[in-house]
Amino acid sequence: MQINRNHSRIAFLVLVTMFTFGVIASGQDDKSLVASANGQGTIKLGKEEFKVYAVVVKLFEDNKAEINVVSDISIFVNGTWSRGSDADKSIDLKITGGSVNGNLDGGGKLLLKDDRKAIAGLNLQIMNKATKKPIKVDFVAK
Repeated sequence: MQINRNHSRIAFLVLVTMFTFGVIASGQDDKSLVASANGQGTIKLGKEEFKVYAVVVKLFEDNKAEINVVSDISIFVNGTWSRGSDADKSIDLKITGGSVNGNLDGGGKLLLKDDRKAIAGLNLQIMNKATKKPIKVDFVAK
């Protein structure tokens, strides 16, 4: 298997991000969450499809959310989040923007592991209002 410079840079970025967020996450409470996970999945942008290698999620106390999907291309989306019942290990996401606020609209679910502090998976269905192209993310953590 040949590793090119872009994959090396992405892997390095993911490792640095995971370390940074891991340090931050160790002192957090139940009202916020900063987590990352390596895994596998896909991101579909219209008719194009790319592999997803990692996800970084920041959920803030004021119910704002920032999600970074690391792939051959990376997407950054933001929106809001809400937690279901205590028995539910999923977080509902409403996507309202991306790198340019207001150009994305959609939703999805962040699936948490049993400890409710680590990512198990992510599913997003988003519409880019400017290009009218759908964006779909399916990710499962390792």
